[in-house]
Amino acid sequence: MNIFVTGGTGFLGRHVVEALMGAGHAVSAMVRHQRAPLPDGAKPILVALDDVAGLTAALAGVDVVVHIAGKVSRDPRDSAEVYALHVQGTRALLEAMDAAGVPKMVLASSSGTIAVSDEPGPPMDEEHEPPFEIIGKWPYYASKRLQEKEVLAWHHRGDGEAIILNPSLLLGPGDEKLSSASDVLNVLNGRVPAFTDGTVAFVDVRDCAPAFVAALTAPPGQRYLLNGANMDVRTFIERVALTGDVAPPRIRVPRRWAVGGTKVLEALYGTIDRVPPIDPVSVDMGAHHWGCTAERARRTLGFSARDPQVTLTDTVRDLSRRGLFHRG
Repeated sequence: MNIFVTGGTGFLGRHVVEALMGAGHAVSAMVRHQRAPLPDGAKPILVALDDVAGLTAALAGVDVVVHIAGKVSRDPRDSAEVYALHVQGTRALLEAMDAAGVPKMVLASSSGTIAVSDEPGPPMDEEHEPPFEIIGKWPYYASKRLQEKEVLAWHHRGDGEAIILNPSLLLGPGDEKLSSASDVLNVLNGRVPAFTDGTVAFVDVRDCAPAFVAALTAPPGQRYLLNGANMDVRTFIERVALTGDVAPPRIRVPRRWAVGGTKVLEALYGTIDRVPPIDPVSVDMGAHHWGCTAERARRTLGFSARDPQVTLTDTVRDLSRRGLFHRG
């Protein structure tokens, strides 16, 4: 197949491009400059996500679009940017696909658009529907949920076929922009002084890539959660700290106190124009529950996940190699 990939230079995108080419597909990838670090063998296409005419030309002869481009941010100040990229950019891409006659899209979203809850419970599956007041607090997840709705509406109108893949927190080596590994790095650098009662779900980026290849021929109109492990926040933090040979936090803070305290700290640091050592949004997210199951992806896409400790170890080693923290 001829595959067009957006976001092919990113953490997930590089692995997906390599997996697609390894399966014998021809890959072209949207880039912002000709010297973008694409895997060898992928054809760079210099075009912007809001350029419908340019995208239409780039999509000539393409069989499937794998749409990965996005911005991972927990900063509320980025809300307009993530909406423009995830929602408006996806609309432009779908318009170009219609004009070029491309019949199928595989969308990379996030488990956080469906698998998040205020209360603990069994691992969530693809049928879970969190109230929008939960993800609506976080611009990244809200915009990704709206992006999914755009793609599903396109599918249900009969304009084309769509499949959505929802990875949980992506870890593993090679996260150059720290889009996901920042959670690990914060623990290693002592920026997590306490833990809450939430749960975390994560998956190795290297395990997700083959699922995108399998999705090319999977039944359309479905979504698939890709998850490698569910852990309570305390266990996750302790495992990361042990792997990095640093001291873990020992203080448990109830959710209400944790979120309220970090907001006060943020306001105090704002008066002296400095960034607080603790991110209130991350604290709030850490007090929620993100556990989910990848059973559907295992059955249909052949998805499998490696030992989660291998993922944590490789992530920590990569951060150490890059000099981003120093072992205790």
